[in-house]
Amino acid sequence: MSILDLIVKGGFLMYVLTVISVISIGIIIEKYRQFRKVRIANNKLIESLKSQDKLENIRALINLHQNECPMGIMLYKLFNSPSDDLDLINQSMEATANLELHKLERGLGWLSTFAAIAPLIGFLGTVLGMVNVFMKIQAANQSGVDISMLAGGIWVALLTTVGGLIVGIFTIIFYNDLVQKLENIVKDMQDNAIEHIIKYKKIMQGKL
Repeated sequence: MSILDLIVKGGFLMYVLTVISVISIGIIIEKYRQFRKVRIANNKLIESLKSQDKLENIRALINLHQNECPMGIMLYKLFNSPSDDLDLINQSMEATANLELHKLERGLGWLSTFAAIAPLIGFLGTVLGMVNVFMKIQAANQSGVDISMLAGGIWVALLTTVGGLIVGIFTIIFYNDLVQKLENIVKDMQDNAIEHIIKYKKIMQGKL
């Protein structure tokens, strides 16, 4: 029996689980692609800035790459700030970083939701299936219960539980991995932001 046959036998809720799994796969692929692109762009900018110690050169590089990565957008607030107040600059950088983080988090909430509701949908399908089985048992009470019918109804009812658990486990594994990758990006941005704030202070004090 093929997977398609199992989905058809599982009923309407198996179709719902199939749709959830397809959407989840799409989100997962897109987030991996996005995180990889961001990480590469951030690293490229940081490597380019390492050899620069003049404010005008740093500004030129950041202006060139600021729209390519969150790090560029955040450092733009540092090196192109109209104010010399580091507290204000820090607040501006934090607000920018939070906005970029919010953009990167888009889609992860859906993955978390799908991971939580897929097993519940599976259990609901099984409960509805079992209700149907017992209704048939009650209807067949006068003529006796067909054991093969009973067994067939039960395993069909359990299909949605299996499907829900598979989708839920699959989704939560990739969700947790994506969250870890996002946390790594955020940590790298925080570390590099601190380094460049120190570098900015040295430049403004004429120590570079």
